[in-house]
Amino acid sequence: MHVLDALEAAWILFIFLMTLFWVPAHLFSRQPNADAIMRIAGNGARMVLCVTAAVVLLARLRALNSTTVTLLFAGSLTAAWLGRNARSPIRLWERLQTTTISTLRWFETLSYGLYLLPRARKTIPAGSGARSRMNRWMLVLERKELLVTCLAVVLLMTGILAAEHAIRELRLDQPEQYSVLLHARQLILNLPVGGQRLVFPAVIATNSLLSARDPMQVTRFLSPAIAMLTVLATGLLIRACTRFGVACLAAMYCLGAAAFPPVRSDPVVAMSLTQKLESVLRVSPVSLRATPEFGLGLLFLLLALAVLVDWYKNSRNWDSLLDFTCCLVLVGLVSRSLLLILVMAAGVLLLQPMIGLVALVVVCYGLAAYGTLAPSTIDPSSALTVLPIAAAVGIGCLFALTEAILVPLSGRVVAQVALLLAGLALAVFWFPPRRFPRQCLEYEAAARVTQRIAHGFPRQEWVVAAPVEQFAETFGLGAHEDLAGFVEKYQNQVSNSEFRFPDAREDLFIYVEKRPFQIFSREPETISFPVLMDVTYRSYRSPGGRASLELAALQLCENYRQYHSDADIFFEDEDLRVYHIHQQAWEMGKTGY
Repeated sequence: MHVLDALEAAWILFIFLMTLFWVPAHLFSRQPNADAIMRIAGNGARMVLCVTAAVVLLARLRALNSTTVTLLFAGSLTAAWLGRNARSPIRLWERLQTTTISTLRWFETLSYGLYLLPRARKTIPAGSGARSRMNRWMLVLERKELLVTCLAVVLLMTGILAAEHAIRELRLDQPEQYSVLLHARQLILNLPVGGQRLVFPAVIATNSLLSARDPMQVTRFLSPAIAMLTVLATGLLIRACTRFGVACLAAMYCLGAAAFPPVRSDPVVAMSLTQKLESVLRVSPVSLRATPEFGLGLLFLLLALAVLVDWYKNSRNWDSLLDFTCCLVLVGLVSRSLLLILVMAAGVLLLQPMIGLVALVVVCYGLAAYGTLAPSTIDPSSALTVLPIAAAVGIGCLFALTEAILVPLSGRVVAQVALLLAGLALAVFWFPPRRFPRQCLEYEAAARVTQRIAHGFPRQEWVVAAPVEQFAETFGLGAHEDLAGFVEKYQNQVSNSEFRFPDAREDLFIYVEKRPFQIFSREPETISFPVLMDVTYRSYRSPGGRASLELAALQLCENYRQYHSDADIFFEDEDLRVYHIHQQAWEMGKTGY
């Protein structure tokens, strides 16, 4: 199972990287002397903005499907190729002839098995573009083997910590991922999507249509990919502002792997103004995790600042300004608070990049403190999720300042080695790698069974009576009925042998947890009145409420099995039991179905 999941993840990530990096590299023209990493970042921002606009437009026109998306990408690449080569008809005809002949020779070689024969190596001319790019990369990596090795280790740890849950389990590990998944399914079905969550659902919908994979699988694997890209963007921003490699590594490690500041072992309920401000300063990244859409906004905030610094220091061309504008629009689509942070930090970055990093840290902590003191104006949870970025950038600034002081005294190489050893000691003894916080809402078996039902039964011919999480997983594939409402409606009727479920389709699946899933280890001590009155909280989030509901659901299903012969157990393990009721067509006709 894990091998198949790994292969599926590789396919989804391949389509994602091709869409985000390879396609825009052929679609957008750039100046040849532009920085390669900044060019890739800018192309990615342009592509995400174009994908978001195209998906929303096609969904409103009710024309979003795999065919239109594939034709749109193919048509864009063809138009870009014609724009580069159609300046003269003769040149265009020559390119078409060359491409056709090369394709025919490749097929001819493949059909005769000549690809097995040894062939002479192709020599790359000294003045060619590929040779010059290779030489530039070799010069960049020269005498930086230690930094490159440390970067590879940091990225490997970050990737393992970010992706291990997605590879190991099908169920989503954030409550907000279910709303993102639901919006992506609505876009694919050409249904209107409300709210501000548009960017990440559009990316999920595009990847799902191109890869022919279920949106839940795409959501499952793209969430850690976005977290990984955010870590890389943090290092890119530090590099653009300071040009110190150890500072980049320190910031990336703090954001992607470590818990800085550390988690308090004795959390105190903040009551006074001083305690509230102190709680903001002591927030640890290991206890916070941005929602998928907000995390994408953080990614483009960092990219916008990095592109702006590169424009200020080096190029000052229109390409960089266009990249910054695309990032600015994407940040504004995600969150207004992030847009405020971007505008304030960008203004200082244009004066002095290093001071701009300090301003970014101050603005993030200031916004979090304001959200804590005045929760009615800014969502405190969203304001606090910017703190891991601020803490990582602050650590990067500290390492950059230390390296700037040590380089004139001992030389760059000695300063880098000393800082790397100091950072290694800190990482081993005080800030070891930690797992990301997770809050699953269902058993792993529940998500697996839902996928099994969706692939094994005709589309829209079945219905599941399950908790609310299954609604996003089944939307567009089959029907869903809330388990709490289902139990309340039918629990007193199933003992009648003549009873049939009037709203059921041909196949009805009822999810019953033998051991109720506990989101919290115990009931919260203090709950606000609106939360307490929320039906979802009472039925599924509260440990006592969920246990009562599952017991009533179990009694309903067992009573139905006692008086009816069309019910069996579709799946069962130590935690979950799924009942299957198959109603014949004539039975459904008798009930007016």
